[in-house]
Amino acid sequence: MKTFAVLGATVLIASSASAQSAAQWSGFSVVRTVTAAGNTQYKIYGNWNVSNITFLNALDHGVNNTGQPAQFGTMNARHQDNGVDENEDPLGTWNPGLNGAATARENDSWVTASGFSTVAANDTALDPSFVFPPGSTDRSFIPLAAGWYDSTPGTANPVLAGALGGHAGQNAVGGFQMLLLQIVRTGDDATNGLGQARFHLRTGFKIANTTQALFGYGSYLIGVPAPGALALLGLAGAFGRRRR
Repeated sequence: MKTFAVLGATVLIASSASAQSAAQWSGFSVVRTVTAAGNTQYKIYGNWNVSNITFLNALDHGVNNTGQPAQFGTMNARHQDNGVDENEDPLGTWNPGLNGAATARENDSWVTASGFSTVAANDTALDPSFVFPPGSTDRSFIPLAAGWYDSTPGTANPVLAGALGGHAGQNAVGGFQMLLLQIVRTGDDATNGLGQARFHLRTGFKIANTTQALFGYGSYLIGVPAPGALALLGLAGAFGRRRR
């Protein structure tokens, strides 16, 4: 299911789960919003169809070993972290959340293992695969096979009933969900030519009070079709009607 509403409004995009996933997994859903600063924000949620799920980690970003649709496009994620590096330059990295100010956080790209990005970010850590090519300063994408996980395993991160992220009632593919990452693109990507992109991701979770790790595979889609693609679709529809 893909739905695009009036530009600037919140839009829900849903994807299906892989047949190789655990039965409790329902796939990813994406909420698109144009922020007050004019940037395009995508919140990516994991969805489950049962209660009592505890989230453990997200892993293998960009790795497709489960027959998902082909990955394509460029992430073009922007960063607006409040932290600075050793040279006192602003950080441009996929931190779980160094941005204390709400405006910065809404216009920043980050990952989370609890459904929130906060100034403390104690709930989320990046795994060792979260590295970029040597010498690269490009932080506009998540590296291949990278992941993140619960950095406070003694404190469970429960999956709740469609409430995290402030969009209760928009969860179209399952009854229980958790926000897993936020991608923000500079400007309105409906008009700036960034186009669509699809990425693969795997989730690790367990049923509460158990120890067995379960996994959910899937892909998520960001962006809107380029104007040229929409025009081609319109032409195809017109020719289809003429043939009838």
